[in-house]
Amino acid sequence: MGLVRIKKGRIKVEVFVPLGSCACSFAPFMEKVGWVTSKYKNSIDFQAKSIGSSEASKRGIKEMCVVVDEATTLSADFSEKNLEKAIISRIT
Repeated sequence: MGLVRIKKGRIKVEVFVPLGSCACSFAPFMEKVGWVTSKYKNSIDFQAKSIGSSEASKRGIKEMCVVVDEATTLSADFSEKNLEKAIISRIT
């Protein structure tokens, strides 16, 4: 992939999951997110948030998803390639 330069701040990756339910219901989703974000762990700020939170409600989020820098929202069935592209697109 070559040299990658990061913008001045870190890339914000937010994962919205049903935090009050059994982790088994979102573990595969989180694993997929982890596989991609681990490559960029020094370049991102990662936060897990509840689908039931007021923030999710204000943003219209009702299902599991990944939000990259408030610019790209990927549904729970995202492909790892698409998440990686969303992260890379925020890198200059």
